Amino acid sequence: MCNSKISKLEEEQHNMKLKMTEMMNLLKEHLVGGKVTPSEGQSRNVPQSNNIQSPKSIALEKRHNFTEGKNACYLLDWADAIVAEGRWDSSDPNITVHGKPLGPDFMRVWVDVAIVPESYLFRPNHAMLTIQEAVGSTVAWPSKKVIPRDMTSEV
Repeated sequence: MCNSKISKLEEEQHNMKLKMTEMMNLLKEHLVGGKVTPSEGQSRNVPQSNNIQSPKSIALEKRHNFTEGKNACYLLDWADAIVAEGRWDSSDPNITVHGKPLGPDFMRVWVDVAIVPESYLFRPNHAMLTIQEAVGSTVAWPSKKVIPRDMTSEV
């Protein structure tokens, strides 16, 4: 009896992992506009749509002059999709962002343009939960997820 429950739970976990991987790949395709190949042993039918705008085209539409400086950067989410444009300000772990120390491995970044407005902040606070709510303000963002614009040729 116990072995059958364990087997059933293991099968459910395996199926959930496959679904999660599929959802992550779909999200990457939608947000980044790139092709993501399924992992070995997985198959999926991904509907193709010509109406989905890539972050590149959205950024071109929304770009402002203040995102053109030497500190101009892209902010990436946990799945490495571009969610905003901004300007990095500091990586000093002792400075504060909204009253809390920045800490190691984070940067203080000004958010100028929300490319994927509903994306969640890495460190939300009482006033801001999404990248759209952070436009015009500074946020703490993981250093590995801040990409200088002069290092990219995407937009």
